Amino acid sequence: MASFVTIKGVGDVDLDRIARLLPGRKGWDILKLGTQGRYMKAIIDSWSVLERYEINTALRLGHFFGQGLVETGWLKYTEESLSYSAEGLIKTFRVYRRNPILAKQHARKPELIANTVYGGRADLGNTQEGDGYKFRGRGFIQLTGRDNYTRYGEAAGIDLVNDPDIIKRDLTKSIEVAAAFWKTNGLNELADTNDTVKVSRAVNRGDPNAAAAANHEDLRIVWTETALAVTQKPYTFAPVPREDAILAAAASPETPSLKPLKVGSKGPRVRELQQDLETLGIATGGVDGAFGQGTHRAVVAFQQENGLAVTGIADAATVTAIDKAADDPSRTRVSTLDRTSAPIFGPATI
Repeated sequence: MASFVTIKGVGDVDLDRIARLLPGRKGWDILKLGTQGRYMKAIIDSWSVLERYEINTALRLGHFFGQGLVETGWLKYTEESLSYSAEGLIKTFRVYRRNPILAKQHARKPELIANTVYGGRADLGNTQEGDGYKFRGRGFIQLTGRDNYTRYGEAAGIDLVNDPDIIKRDLTKSIEVAAAFWKTNGLNELADTNDTVKVSRAVNRGDPNAAAAANHEDLRIVWTETALAVTQKPYTFAPVPREDAILAAAASPETPSLKPLKVGSKGPRVRELQQDLETLGIATGGVDGAFGQGTHRAVVAFQQENGLAVTGIADAATVTAIDKAADDPSRTRVSTLDRTSAPIFGPATI
């Protein structure tokens, strides 16, 4: 089948060029029998639907596709993976960090995990027994919670409450629900500004102005740029994503490949680090997303206090220790923003 869509003011765009950039893939033909191919086919088959929801310009489609790539694990997943190890549960969810014994009991038991993490949550509308698992994350924009299944199912004209699995079985329905979510939440207008940070936080945090970074915000930025390079300039080669983005995409969710933070680093990961250090009462000189000497001194202080190698570099061990300390009520000196609760939208990270 053809892999082209026509974008207003741009012309025909060959989605095969994005397919070739997916980790471990070499092109459209290789994709056609797998989940990735099903997603790509669904996008093409849903073009009239995307036009109806006005996701039909280079910017809007590029942002929509870039977010979906990360939400679905590079088009590999139709539903949230909940087969967590005990270590993964403790790392990811606050409730299990506070009860490691429960984490061991629930390890690799998706239904128990979903009902523990999502069940009884008024913010998700999960008021009935079993809602946590029934309304777990699914689809191109990982929809989670009874309220969201109700709201965006109604917006798309699809009964998701009685048949939530439909967006797992039928990926054209998944694209339509994602498009309804996109338009309803004003994401077309945000995409028009080409502000990937705000789009990412609106999708993953439910608020474009959220202080906390979106889950995998750095990857969302990289892959949105990659998608935009195709949708905005269809007759030139899209840039190959940075090596760190390719590695992070190919790695298992339990072992994300992210570079250590050090003097000169900038971005949302630095801002999160600074917020956590400030929460612990260690001054960084300001939460500005720029790793300067103040942040360097704060990292050194934390490493000295906690028996870590004193380098001033926030490597994986240091970041994990800081994150764990910031989640410990007995160690925090100011109120902390809950960054570790499962987001309303977005796949869980093991």
